[in-house]
Amino acid sequence: MPGMKKSFATAFCIAAALVLTGCGRRIDYELPENPIEFHTGTFVNPADPDDTYQSIQYKGRTYIGYGTLKGSIGGDDVGNCLGYIILDGTVMKKVRIFPLNADPDANYLVRIFTDTFMNQPFFFRALDTKGKTIDTPPFIERLEYPYWE
Repeated sequence: MPGMKKSFATAFCIAAALVLTGCGRRIDYELPENPIEFHTGTFVNPADPDDTYQSIQYKGRTYIGYGTLKGSIGGDDVGNCLGYIILDGTVMKKVRIFPLNADPDANYLVRIFTDTFMNQPFFFRALDTKGKTIDTPPFIERLEYPYWE
């Protein structure tokens, strides 16, 4: 029994330390007063018509999928919510789009589901950055989409 108590105490201390130190500031999911409605579209890779991507528009730029989350993000990593997704005419107010604080040029945007932890944050990258060297935050794990090869 003493070993079991010690294991429980150790696990509790680790969990408490993660909660107290690992979370940072929480993400503020609040919609702005005039949220942007991000209507999704389809982008077709000019080099391969069978290679298509869901796209969104922001400030005159087109963004398509680039990667997923590596590690974790918090309120210190994302800016204020920009708005929500409209997918094929369906308003999805719980699927929000945020800029990244480490990306002042808005080369990336992140999609976050506010009502479930089952869906990982997903990162969109601006098309006009293809072939350019840009800073990618360390919490973005690049997926091997052919367009970005």
